[in-house]
Amino acid sequence: MFPYIKCILGSALLALFSLTAGPVLAGSDVLFTGGGLIKDGSGAVAKRITFSVGVFVDADGLTDGRLQFHFHNLDDVYALDQSRFEASDFDSVLIETRYRDTTPFTFVRIEARGSLNGVEGWSVLVRFSDFGVPVTNKALLPENADALRIMLFAPGGDAVYDTALDYPREQSWRTLLDGGNVSVDMRLVPSP
Repeated sequence: MFPYIKCILGSALLALFSLTAGPVLAGSDVLFTGGGLIKDGSGAVAKRITFSVGVFVDADGLTDGRLQFHFHNLDDVYALDQSRFEASDFDSVLIETRYRDTTPFTFVRIEARGSLNGVEGWSVLVRFSDFGVPVTNKALLPENADALRIMLFAPGGDAVYDTALDYPREQSWRTLLDGGNVSVDMRLVPSP
């Protein structure tokens, strides 16, 4: 009898979360900022990617800001070692509330065009998880921490690199930050 009750309760909670999850962007000015790193290995030879992000989206959906990634000690297969990607042209920014089990977090998906080592025509698709606290918060489960996934595309659209294939996939293909933090700050804009 108890498994049946758990199944009904679980279905009801899933339906409730589905109703409450969704874009948090509508009617708000949003500032998404942060920086940090992901790494695999230790010491000077550790594979790592450092990043910084500062993106503002106003209530009308106009986007402004900057996104940067610096790739360190990557395998020669990618020919990206010591490369820097920079973007200030955003094709889309999606910000919404999602849940990991019962813990809410802000999911951010950014598509941006920019340059790699000064060569234009490159683009990224980036997915972030913002749990609202620094990565070292002991109150959350270890996997309920800020995370990211970076997919890099060459001019012409060919996929060149994906962190999900190179780093541990601890959170729905995203990699937990080894340092740093991302943060979503919203201000509700009164309707006219």
